[in-house]
Parts: sequence; C-alpha cells; structure tokens
Amino acid sequence: MSTLEWILVGVVVIVIAITVIAFVSHVRSETPIRKAKKSFVKFLKEKGIKRRKVWKNVFKFLRLNFQKDEDQIKTLDRIKKSYAASGDFLLDMDNGLDVAFNVSKLKDSIGLSQLKEDSDDEYSIPDSDFDKFYRCFRFIRSVDETFEIDSMIKLYRVCRKKDVLEPVSRAWIDQVNADLGIDFDTAIEFISKERDFPLFVNLDILAKRSGIEIDEKYLINSVDDEGLKIIIQSLIRAKYEGVYMSESESMMIDKSNVIDYSDSFKVTVEILKTLYGMKRDVKRFTDVMIRAHNAGVNINFSMMDLYSLSDEQFDNLVSNVIKASNKGISIDQNDLIRQNIQGNDVTQLVKALIKANEYKLDITPDELMLYISTTHCDVVKFVKAYHYALEHKLPSEDGTPLSKDHLVEYSRPEADLYDYVKGLKIAKDVEKRCEEEFEDNLRLAREEGDMTEDELKELKPSSFDRGINYDNLKKHFIKFGSVMPVIEAIRLGDKNDLNLDFKLGTQICESEDWDLKLALNWGKTPTVDKVEPDVVCVTKDGIQITPKINATVRGKLALIFSGYGKDILYKRINEAVTMELETAENLDAILKTLPDISHRVLFRVNEENMHKEVKTGRVNESELNNVCRYDLLDVNIYDIVVGQDVKSELKLRQAEIDAEIRRLRAEADRAKAEADLRRAMVEQYEKGIKPNFNELHKANLLADKGENIITGYENAVD
Repeated sequence: MSTLEWILVGVVVIVIAITVIAFVSHVRSETPIRKAKKSFVKFLKEKGIKRRKVWKNVFKFLRLNFQKDEDQIKTLDRIKKSYAASGDFLLDMDNGLDVAFNVSKLKDSIGLSQLKEDSDDEYSIPDSDFDKFYRCFRFIRSVDETFEIDSMIKLYRVCRKKDVLEPVSRAWIDQVNADLGIDFDTAIEFISKERDFPLFVNLDILAKRSGIEIDEKYLINSVDDEGLKIIIQSLIRAKYEGVYMSESESMMIDKSNVIDYSDSFKVTVEILKTLYGMKRDVKRFTDVMIRAHNAGVNINFSMMDLYSLSDEQFDNLVSNVIKASNKGISIDQNDLIRQNIQGNDVTQLVKALIKANEYKLDITPDELMLYISTTHCDVVKFVKAYHYALEHKLPSEDGTPLSKDHLVEYSRPEADLYDYVKGLKIAKDVEKRCEEEFEDNLRLAREEGDMTEDELKELKPSSFDRGINYDNLKKHFIKFGSVMPVIEAIRLGDKNDLNLDFKLGTQICESEDWDLKLALNWGKTPTVDKVEPDVVCVTKDGIQITPKINATVRGKLALIFSGYGKDILYKRINEAVTMELETAENLDAILKTLPDISHRVLFRVNEENMHKEVKTGRVNESELNNVCRYDLLDVNIYDIVVGQDVKSELKLRQAEIDAEIRRLRAEADRAKAEADLRRAMVEQYEKGIKPNFNELHKANLLADKGENIITGYENAVD
C-alpha cells in the first residue's frame, strides 16, 4: 500500500473510533429522553404488553423519534395515562397499544377538514378527559365491536364543545341495540350542527317500535329538534289511532287523480314536515284527523285545499263535517271549503242544515249556501224564521203565506229575521184581539171623555193596537232590524202604567241618547238629586241662610223628547224655597218647621205647574205640568247653612257712613275758615298791618276741633 492509502486508512479508523466513543458515551449518558424511554420499556414489561404488539407499532415509535424530545416525553407519558385511565380495556384489546398511540398523539390530522380548529393544541385529547373518553369508548365497544378508535376520536371532537360525549355515546348504543342503522357520518353531521342526537335516537326508536318508516337523514336535515319531536310524536299518535300512512303507501297513490288521492288522505311524514315548515300546528292537525277518524268521517280535502286553510279553519271545517255526519246529513266537503274561502260562516251553515233537518223543512244545502252568498245573513235564523212562519201560518203583506222568497226579500245582514217573524205573529194576535175587544175599547174611550162623538165614530179596531201592526213592524224592521224589543217594551210599559206606544218606542230606538231599557227604567224608577245651584236667602230678621235641597223626581215617558228638563224644574224649586224662607219671621222658626216648609215648597211647585201660564217661546200651554219631562215627587230641605247677620252688618255700615259724612263736613268747614283767614291776612298786609301768627295757629286748632274761629291782629310797628 502506498503512503497515501495508509494515511486514508488511518483517518477512517480515527473517525470510526471517535464515532464509537461518542455513541458509547451517548448511550451511557442519562438524558431525560433516555430516562423516559427506559421508563416506558419498563412500563410495557409491567403491563405484560408483548413484543409483537410493540413491533406492530415500530413505525409509530420511529416517527416519534423524529419529534422534539419534549414532545416524545409528553407522548410517552400520555400513553401511560391512557392505560391507567382505561383500566384493563386497552390490555384486553389486540390493538390496545395502537389505540393508546392514536389517543395520546399531541397532534392529529383526523377530521381536520371537518373541524377546522383554530389551534393545533386542541387537536389532542386533554389528559383530564381520558377517563370519560375510555369509559364511553368501552361502552360503545361492548355493543358495537366494529367501532374504531378513529371514529371515537372524531365523536369526541364534535361532542367536546357541548360536553355531550356520554349522552351521545349512550344514544349510539341505543340505536345499535334497536338496529336503527343510522350512518355514523350522518350522526357526526347531526351532532356537529349542535342538534340533540339522543332525543332523535329516542324518537326514532319509538317510531320503529310503532312500525313507522322514516328516512332519518332526510328528516334531520329538514326540521329542527322541536320539529322532530312534534312530528314523530304526532306520527306515533296517528299510527295508534289508525290515521297514519307510510311513505311507501303514499307513493303508490295516483296523486294525479285528486279524488282518489283525497279519499286516501291520512297523516304522513311528508305532510307533517310540510305543515311544520309552514309554521302550522302539527299536533292540532293530527288531533283533528284522529277526531274525524274516530267519528267515522273520511276527510277528503285535497292537499291544495289543506295548505290554503289555516289551523283554525281546518279544525272548524272538520268539526262541522263531524257534526253534520252525526246528524245523518251528507254534505259536500268541497262546498264547505268554497264557503270558507268566500268568507262565509261554515259553522252557521252546518247549524242551519241541522236545524232544517230537525224541522223537516224542504230546504236543500244548495239553497242555504245560495242564501249565504247572496244575502250574507244569519242562515240559522233564516231557517228558524221559515219554520216559525210555516208553523203559525203567517201571511205576508199581500195576504199570501209567508214563503222562503218573502223571507229572502226581507233579509239584511244586520237584521234579525227570526225576531221579525215573531213580531208578525204578535201583530197577528193583536189584530185578532182588537177585533174581539173593539166594543169594549170604544166604550172605555167614550167614558174617558177625551174624544168627541165624531172622533169616536172614526175609530177602528186597529186604532187600539198601540201601533203593533204589519206596516209599522216592516218599517221598523227595515230601518233597525229588530222589532221584538219594542213590543216587549210596550208590554212592560202597560204593566207599569207607562204611556208607551210603538211610535214612541221607535223614537227611542232612533235616539242616540236613549235605549228602551234605559228609557223604561227612567220612567219607572224615582231618583233623588241634589238641587243645583244653591240659593242664598235672607230672613226677616236679617240672617243670611243657604238651604241644601234634595228633590225626588221621576221621568215622564210620554214627554221624554219634549218639554223642559231638570234645570228649569230646579229653578222653580229654588224660587219656592226662597219665597218660603224669606217670609219666615226668624231663623228659629225656620229651623223648627223645616219639614213643613219642604211640604209647602212641594205643593207650591206642583201648584204652579198646574196653573201658572208658561211663556217659554217654545210651548203655549196653560198647565206647566204638561210640558215638563219630570214629575216632582218630593222636596227635602235637609240642611241649612247659616251665614252673616245682614241686618247688623247694614247698621254697622250705616254708622260708619254717618261718621265719614261728619268728618268730611268738618274738613270742609276748616278749609273754608282757613281760606277766609288767609284772605283777611292778605288784606291787612296790604294796609301795612303785620299779621299775628299766634292767632293764626290758634285759629287752625280751633278749626280742627270744629269751634268758632276768633281772629286778632297786632298793629304794625313803624
């Protein structure tokens, strides 16, 4: 060998020696990773994990060596914790170590595309959840041995946000035991949308036990959890009551034939789902179908009609079909729908049909529906009115029997046709009674003496009918639509001696301020009112008093729209009270005789009402009582408020006035005297005489006292 070759060999030997020494030193050194691996090998031996299981995962261990030492140590430690948390579960599994590796990896790529987590650290299962994770995995594996660890990890990840791993695991076990065949990916999709998977499984189990076919994936993607609960519970009730139709049966129906399809109309998943999507009451719909089935009624509404009806309308239509069926009446359900669409009252129509059937009237459903559509009136009252007219053989205006055509002619939406026909019966009876009692009524009219012989000769039987006749009834019915209240008011007025006839009754009906009941009570019941305003009186001895007065009055029904009211009547009462009190000798006499004074006031007012001439510009009557709307029944002066002593007050004021007059006169005298003195002083000064100012001051004092003034002067000094 040449020298160069020997040199190369030496270099290689040296390198190999250095490498061996470094490797041996590394092996013998106790680094943390080395300690962790030795501890893990010892752990495997203690757990009795065979080498073949280790060699089976040798590639996972090799991949682990390429990670950071800290990650390797953490992963090995998590594998130990997995075995500790699982108990004997992992030891009993052939791939237990593989499961532990998958669970313990710090990062994983399983399901990342679906989960799209924000942090890589969240991809691993926390140590604190190992117990729960392996407990749920063991439960599922005890029932479903094909359930793999990858599926369990994916299930954990979709359940961890809401912490529903345990209830979802139990639900998965339940669906496996019930052999529902729910696809795992469908369940994951369902849970990832935060839907209640346990609720759906329980509902699906109930449905399967009831023999109901449902497409789980289609249904859970169509409605929410509440909808699932409502729909499946409704389907179960429908199945139990015999109104359920499976999807396969529904598909066999020729839906192009509306009649055949509607005849087979029952509760299906598709119908309930559609109704729930339309925000309709699914439970109510199912109850209605069950009610119809139990009543033996086949509901044959088409789907178009069903969806066009509200829950209330559908319930109402079915209820009315059942009512008609119970009475043995066959009715076209589509006719009811048309009436409902037109806004007509279907309930009234069915009631009218039932009434017509009870009365055995010759009225067809088509006639009643035509009556509703043309008049929009109460068809039940129409049937009752027609039956009443036939029963009592009532004539129309022209004397012919009252027929359906006549009643249709009189019908108006706001009118009570049955009320009108009863009024006609009463008018007929009144007419007959007036003819029978005409002679007696004529004799009574002659005895009263209010009419002359010529007027008595013009009287007819109809003159005593109090206005209750065909003409008046028709006029009032056309205008107001109700006649029986007026007739009843006239009868009640007769019992209470109230002068009320049909004309006055209709006037009260026309009034916006009165109704018959209020008017009758007004004319029958006395009321006690306080007389306003208070009047102030002065007695003969000069005492000012204010009486408090109550008046008991009752209305006169005949003058309800004429005459004056309480204001004028109360003025008359105040006038009478003033006259009585101001003619009294003194206050003591008034206080001792208040009841007598009240009685005299009542007599005085009623006496004036009977005889005093009235000059109101509106009436021309010599008897005031005939133009007042009220009868004065009683006057009560219940209190006297004593005021000032007017006489003493006047004397005091007179004295003050006299004193003021004297003072003013003195002032005038003083002013005159002072003026005279000053004039005299001016004259003396002009003559050269000096005024005596002391005398001037004295004169002023005397003038103030009202005494005579004596003036003196001194001669001027040259």
